[in-house]
Amino acid sequence: MNRLQLSNYYGLYLGIFFLGQFLVLPILTPFMIAFGASIKEIAIIMATMGLTVMLLELPTGGLADKIGRKKVFLFSLLLNILSLVILFIWPNFYCAVIAMFFWGAGIALCSGTITAWFVETFNKADGDISLQEGLARVGFRTNGLGAIGALLCAGFMYFGGVVNIDELTLYRFLLLGGLSCYVIVYILMLVWVTETRTFQRISLRSLVDLPQQIQAGAKAVRHPILWRLMLTALLTIPLASAIEKYWPVQFELLSGEDPVGWAYGLIYAATLFLGSIAARVTTLVCKGLDQQLGKVLFVGLIFQLSMATVLALSNNLFVFALFFICYDFSAELGASAKGQLQHQSTQDKVRSTVDSISSLNSRVGGLIGTLVCGFGAAYVGLTTTWLVCVLLASLAGVIYLSKVFNKRDEKLNISSRENA
Repeated sequence: MNRLQLSNYYGLYLGIFFLGQFLVLPILTPFMIAFGASIKEIAIIMATMGLTVMLLELPTGGLADKIGRKKVFLFSLLLNILSLVILFIWPNFYCAVIAMFFWGAGIALCSGTITAWFVETFNKADGDISLQEGLARVGFRTNGLGAIGALLCAGFMYFGGVVNIDELTLYRFLLLGGLSCYVIVYILMLVWVTETRTFQRISLRSLVDLPQQIQAGAKAVRHPILWRLMLTALLTIPLASAIEKYWPVQFELLSGEDPVGWAYGLIYAATLFLGSIAARVTTLVCKGLDQQLGKVLFVGLIFQLSMATVLALSNNLFVFALFFICYDFSAELGASAKGQLQHQSTQDKVRSTVDSISSLNSRVGGLIGTLVCGFGAAYVGLTTTWLVCVLLASLAGVIYLSKVFNKRDEKLNISSRENA
């Protein structure tokens, strides 16, 4: 299988996973409200998931480098399936806490596993396309199928309401749909994914060796490209988190007395469809800038900051919704370029560990953005807080323009040299 075929198949299979995920994500909070959870209980449920991810992120990434990416990814799917089964059968507060623990563990296990397998397999496959283009093709399919899932979710809820089906019943059917997608992906990946490397068997020793593996990953992050990517994430992700978490607050304020609940599913779908297009646009920009990936990221950042500024200053509901969609599109620009920069600077033996460290770094940035926006909005207002986050994110532009990110003639990367 050549690089083009590998990217297309992987994007399709992973896209089915995203389809199932976005059948469930838009209704997760309303589902909890429907079975009687209070706002305080919902916060506890969601915090359980977030804390589980942060605690297990590094150990599970190191484990994938030790025992194999396929095993860990399949186990993550089983945990996701288990979480939806619990929510479907026992919709109550205590079971939701347990379900979100399994969901968070599944997210942590998934991080840095199957993508690491894809990158290593891609580097060994025949073909002329770059890793950036391969990742862009994957992003095109995953975002597209995720958008279809969000549209199906919105349509199912709308027509279910028209025929007067109980909301809790509708939510449980959507959980069943997401569950079915996860089962399909599990079967497909079990059959299709083949690992050529030899990994350790699951044993006590693989667990004992985890601290050393995590330490090796931490040393790998000292690479000139990797630590700069980590720093740019800490500068830019607080803005993304602040907007992602709090845009519904501003949306509701601008809507006044008008009911806008129907709009969220459509906005979700629109942002995912545009994210799919952004993956293709990134490839065109990379070719136009002669594969100077730092400059590609800089272009995406400028567009992102422009959209965020207009979004923050908008006082019209339609304009706000339009520029929020444009902002989400801009946030996806350069994602595949960033992926190539990260993976070309990482050795196979620590690839999952480094990916998990990067993911944890992003979650720390997201937590900073959530807290800054939450407290800042209370004192200086949401608009001012967003603009402060825009100024912070703009500092990343200096790093993106550095020479280390824009070497046109660097044909060989660490992973290909290692394989040679």
